[in-house]
Amino acid sequence: MAVQVRTDFAGGNACALEISEADGADVVRFAAAPHGGTEALWFSLAVEGCGPRPVDVVLTNLDSCLGDATQWERVWPVARQGDGPWLRLPAGNVRLLADGRREVCWRVQPAGDAFQLAFCYPYGQAELAALVHDTGGYWSCDAVGVSGGGRPLPRLSNSGGAEGATAPGIYLVARQHAGETPGSWVLDGLLRRAAETVAPDELLLWAAPLANLDGVVEGDYGKDPFPHDLNRAWTVPPMRHEVLVLQRDMRRWARRCRPAAVVDLHAPGGCETEGAYFFIPRAARPPDSVAAARAALEVLLSRLPEDIVSREPVHQPSYPSRWDADGTIGGWAWDHLSLPSVSLETPYGASRELPLTPVEYGRLGAALLEGLRAVAAAGAAG
Repeated sequence: MAVQVRTDFAGGNACALEISEADGADVVRFAAAPHGGTEALWFSLAVEGCGPRPVDVVLTNLDSCLGDATQWERVWPVARQGDGPWLRLPAGNVRLLADGRREVCWRVQPAGDAFQLAFCYPYGQAELAALVHDTGGYWSCDAVGVSGGGRPLPRLSNSGGAEGATAPGIYLVARQHAGETPGSWVLDGLLRRAAETVAPDELLLWAAPLANLDGVVEGDYGKDPFPHDLNRAWTVPPMRHEVLVLQRDMRRWARRCRPAAVVDLHAPGGCETEGAYFFIPRAARPPDSVAAARAALEVLLSRLPEDIVSREPVHQPSYPSRWDADGTIGGWAWDHLSLPSVSLETPYGASRELPLTPVEYGRLGAALLEGLRAVAAAGAAG
């Protein structure tokens, strides 16, 4: 059986496929498909029909992917043999071609006739269902609307709250950019720890775990697609149906607790390895919104693990943007709910010398929960 590649599964992404043989190995060359977006980065593929020899998996045209094309030896994708666990691959071999283009090659030794490869640990509907199951009914999973493609859009809650209730509340969002799976793993760790330690009448937690659900299922990277990136569509009126759903859900949440903060979970460029960090609002935003975000982080950061968090943990965006800063989730949360909002960027591969796995992401999520409890308590005291 000849080597073949499949992407016809949830999260699948690879294009421009070429399959050949060289130097005693099968060679699979591919590109990361942008799926209508400006940026490309996420990939996930299944390689089948393998024999006993190794397979060289080559990602082409690194200059077209988000990040520094010269730094791809700092990217460690994950592979899975059969039904086994996802494991990090060793660093790849970055090649400079004769015309100046770059590609990276990772060698996989198949344990059977097939394996899967992904840019980072996948997280989708199956992993979310496992979380709900494992936490024994603590989390209610409700469809609060549908995606642009008509899929039920899930929201988790530890309580429905009550109109006029005074218990503090936190609203969390992950995967506005569909390929940024570290955000989901951090949220997973937070939600699992909450199920063990948080009484619903102590802290009302609502979370939209797969905000860009269509992109998650269809294998999009999901950053800066035209006409509207999900996290650039928080205008009034909103420019994406998913945003309309989440705006109305956040308004509902804010009426049923004493809202403290909104947290948005992301991942940065593929080669970044300096640790997790937070974005606060741009300088062009109202000064009070910037000050409120900084104040929340002063309380939160001391609870986070130093080995996962960047030595410079607070960033204020200053890079050029084609988007209006008022059209983000943070801009909307401040302008319409008067709530501070921060975005956590968690690397795909490593924090300095520490390889990041679901265990480490979960540890960051559990610590983030403790920080957010402190933020909520500080708000109550204030």
